[in-house]
Amino acid sequence: MAFNNLGPLTQLAPGGVAYWWYNFGGGDQGTQFASADIQNPGWSSPHLADQQRKELDNNDNATYFVNITNQGPGTCNHNLQGGGMS
Repeated sequence: MAFNNLGPLTQLAPGGVAYWWYNFGGGDQGTQFASADIQNPGWSSPHLADQQRKELDNNDNATYFVNITNQGPGTCNHNLQGGGMS
């Protein structure tokens, strides 16, 4: 399942880190990967997605986690995009 524009718009200064978590309303969607959905195209501010994690609760509901770091040089807005491994 692919997704774009997920979550609130988040502004990051160069070197800033956003700690994200997301789920799909219950259940286990399998392996998911998320990266920054940059909302300021043309601003040369690469965003690094790392520390992808998954947690499964006792009811088999998955929550996914990712850290996004703005590698600069400018302040930039983003939310998440990504999808499953298929």
